[in-house]
Amino acid sequence: MNNNKAKPIYINRKPTLSKYESGFTLIEVMVALAILAVVAVAASRASSAYLSSVDVLRTRTLAHFVAQNAAADLRIQETWLTANSTQTINAQGRDWQITMTVGEGITPALKEVNIAVAPIIDGQARTIVNDINLILSNSKQEVGRLDLGSGSTSGSGQAGVNP
Repeated sequence: MNNNKAKPIYINRKPTLSKYESGFTLIEVMVALAILAVVAVAASRASSAYLSSVDVLRTRTLAHFVAQNAAADLRIQETWLTANSTQTINAQGRDWQITMTVGEGITPALKEVNIAVAPIIDGQARTIVNDINLILSNSKQEVGRLDLGSGSTSGSGQAGVNP
């Protein structure tokens, strides 16, 4: 049995697709774009917050250097502060306002000084970003010794001994 039937030849015949297999719908594309937009906005905000925090940390670090330099100047020049003072300096590539507040120390020969540093931006001092405390001693005045027996200070004698 010889089957000499000719087999049909299909040329350039495209397979038929159902309506669900034809590709993305407009709504699917719009939902994907909306999700992409939300992710892009979130990434932009995160990077902006990161850059802002880096700038704040840089300003605080530079302000700490300025405060340390002001404290070193007071010690090197043996400056004895009698009143609060405010000065403007240019250091670390910026303008800074330094406020030195004098407090009472343990003895008259010692004073506590608070050095507060604020950046100056557009001619206006901003909020204080760093401050340090230090104790200054007056080399011209004798530092008294603490009398542990009576709780008073004495300019001479030994600690704990009442004259």
